[in-house]
Amino acid sequence: MGGPYRTGDVERLLGLGEHVLRYWERELPILSPSRSPFGRREWSEADIALLLRVRHLVKGRGLGLSATMDALIAERSGAGAGAAAALSEARAALVSAYFESRSLAERLAAVRHNAINE
Repeated sequence: MGGPYRTGDVERLLGLGEHVLRYWERELPILSPSRSPFGRREWSEADIALLLRVRHLVKGRGLGLSATMDALIAERSGAGAGAAAALSEARAALVSAYFESRSLAERLAAVRHNAINE
């Protein structure tokens, strides 16, 4: 497990701008990344999994943020809460795998670069 992740990493993963993340954070109280000692947002894998769900509801289903919040609450409190929790865990695992694969790719590129320069 990795993290915390910087906002730039989250922007690239989600294909969204920082202004969108800030707006969603203001409008959806359920989104609340922790802060570094310097005040920068630090996103956990669970935060990113939730952002993926929000992005799907807003962009994929066309819901407004109020309806998105209602849908998130219903998912987490109704009969499907267990399934929603399992999906959230799966999303978090996928986020972790994504960042681990990026890290491995960067290390591999560094090794190749060093091998070429030797």
